[in-house]
Amino acid sequence: MYGNGVFMKIALMGGTGYLKELNGLFRKEADILFFIDNHAPLSGNVILNKKVYSPYDFPDNNVDFIIIFIYDSGPVKRQLMDLGVAENRIIEFCAPDLDLSIYKNIFELDAAETLRLKISINHRNRRIRELEECIILMERNYLHEAADKLKKGKVRLPKVCSVEDTCKKLIADRCSISRYGDGEFELIFGNAKDIYQSGNAQLAGRLKEILTSSLPDHIVAIASDYGSLEQYREQTRTSIRRYMTPEKREQHYALLNMDKEYYNAYISRPYVIYPRDQREQAAGRFHALKQIWDQQDVLFVEGDKTRMGVGNDLFCNAKSISRILAPNENAYDVYDEILHAALQYGKNKLILLALGPSATVLAYDLAEAGYRALDIGHLDLEYEWFLKGEGHSYIAHKYNNEMFGDTRVIPVYDQCYEDSVVCTVGISVC
Repeated sequence: MYGNGVFMKIALMGGTGYLKELNGLFRKEADILFFIDNHAPLSGNVILNKKVYSPYDFPDNNVDFIIIFIYDSGPVKRQLMDLGVAENRIIEFCAPDLDLSIYKNIFELDAAETLRLKISINHRNRRIRELEECIILMERNYLHEAADKLKKGKVRLPKVCSVEDTCKKLIADRCSISRYGDGEFELIFGNAKDIYQSGNAQLAGRLKEILTSSLPDHIVAIASDYGSLEQYREQTRTSIRRYMTPEKREQHYALLNMDKEYYNAYISRPYVIYPRDQREQAAGRFHALKQIWDQQDVLFVEGDKTRMGVGNDLFCNAKSISRILAPNENAYDVYDEILHAALQYGKNKLILLALGPSATVLAYDLAEAGYRALDIGHLDLEYEWFLKGEGHSYIAHKYNNEMFGDTRVIPVYDQCYEDSVVCTVGISVC
């Protein structure tokens, strides 16, 4: 295929942790043009005299092969393919079934096998450390998980109803909902996740106030992270246990009304937090949620790159859809304008919100004004992930702050989407 002095142009995705090993890995016919990395701070930097690009802006036409040096390369490979890279141009360096002899004009085979073994050993050692951490976290949280399962009253737990009962409440009573996850709590604590909302004292105060509110036709939902975690997949349990330290638990309890019945914020998580083989149950949760907007005139208030419903059928049973677009990040900086627009365009409509912590406050303020508003968070992304069947994954045409480096999106023109936009707030329109 190549040889006789013909150079192969290659790009390396990942691999920055093995810079020393890259020396001597490639044959002289292989010309490394640049690195590709999802880690945003690396984009634009120069490593080994080669520029680092994001997967969204590298000069694809200039390379023959992209070599992925990440051990679990599947999600990154699919990301590249979604961005238009042909599968036969992607080499998964760590894939167990990779036949290196096919690429003998690219790699020095002995050096390649040695590096593959080293990466595999590092991966196994990392997994051992993760498993050891899982045991420690489970032991630390065991008292609360067991108390919830055994219904022992001696251990104090917040009252959080099930996802199913939360969905039934929304359908039967046609109420509004504000949801709280760790991001909202951390804003109150002064530890903002800057990726979608910088710290804001006014926002923190509103979130704290709404958390214990009792507004008619409005419910408050928190994540069911405090007791039994048996229904979740193992990675979800570990993430919750890692976050819910004894100190963090006490911080939450100090904010919550322990006598109040809260609804379940995981209503917006029908798929990714549960075991992957429970697709039928996930499908049932999505089906139940779709009853909420069935034959309803719907107004989305969403980030300008969120694009709810674009490319899928999650909202196909709505009677009509219109949209207000606001900033994907730091939406609370223009909160008053967003609220004004929602009041103007949301009359006699079901308002669905996907706007980070601002949506928690907006759902309350709209409910107080007599509107019906649901903070649905990443529900549309959840449906995209469900359709792909791979858990968390890259969605190239939608803003996704849950996958490393996927907050950039590729432009996709959709006439129905463009026609549905009735107002933009705080964003520039090209």
